[in-house]
Amino acid sequence: MRRTRRRKRTSQKKIIIVTTVSLLLFLTIGYAAFSTQLSLKAKGNIVKKITVNDYVLDGLFAMYDGIENTQSGHGTPTDTWYNKALDLNPDIAATQKSILNNFSASNWTNDNGLKFNGTDNLVDTGYKQEVLGNNITLSFVVYTTSVEKYHGYFGYHRGPSINKGFTMQYNDGNVSFGYYGEAQNCSTKLTEDVVTSKLLNQKVNITAVLSAQNRVALYINGEKVAETACTIKFEPYPDDNFTIGKTYAITTTTNRYFEGTMYNFMVYKKELTDDEIKQNYETNKERNEIE
Repeated sequence: MRRTRRRKRTSQKKIIIVTTVSLLLFLTIGYAAFSTQLSLKAKGNIVKKITVNDYVLDGLFAMYDGIENTQSGHGTPTDTWYNKALDLNPDIAATQKSILNNFSASNWTNDNGLKFNGTDNLVDTGYKQEVLGNNITLSFVVYTTSVEKYHGYFGYHRGPSINKGFTMQYNDGNVSFGYYGEAQNCSTKLTEDVVTSKLLNQKVNITAVLSAQNRVALYINGEKVAETACTIKFEPYPDDNFTIGKTYAITTTTNRYFEGTMYNFMVYKKELTDDEIKQNYETNKERNEIE
């Protein structure tokens, strides 16, 4: 009888020990899994802060950025637009100071944009087209409010006596970008329906690629929307400085000033690839809140 009781107590102790070990093991494994999930969740919630260093920096010649230029307060300064490329790519960046012509403090918007009135506002970059070479990319974030007759985003072209230079401008609902040379031109165009649906009255990232004797192309928000093959040699306009917010008028009575807001304008001495164009768009999308 005593022997039977002793066996029973021993068996109960074994059950308790096994149960306790099992419970501890279960809790340990469960905690490890829970801890791992917390760790993974925490890592998943970490959002990388997008900065100017996330843009394509190779070949960057000039970068005029509203966020950088207004970080000390909107409206200051009102006479220059600092070339941020001097910090990001000092080996290749333009050193000239860009001058803001006919702007005031009120031209800086609360979302870090520079508002152009379509009448006399322009940015004089201080450099000539010829320093860019034959392969050029221009990428900018813009809100276009008007596509009336002959208003220009950028460039310099003086005709018809001097058929040289490159420009991007809109005219009666169409937007064109191209270059001149040897009394010919090569350009590509956004049709009126594309302008209405993808460009007008909305903040977008436009990229214009000029590859001399190869192609000109336009991208909106990282996607190609127009392209034309080119065979003529590019001849940069040799005299006046390259401007943002205006293209040179063929006659003195033609007004070619841009009407809208620019948030960021970058110039490259190279032809950006499709992947690089998308990289810049994704960066602009985050920094400039493109929907």
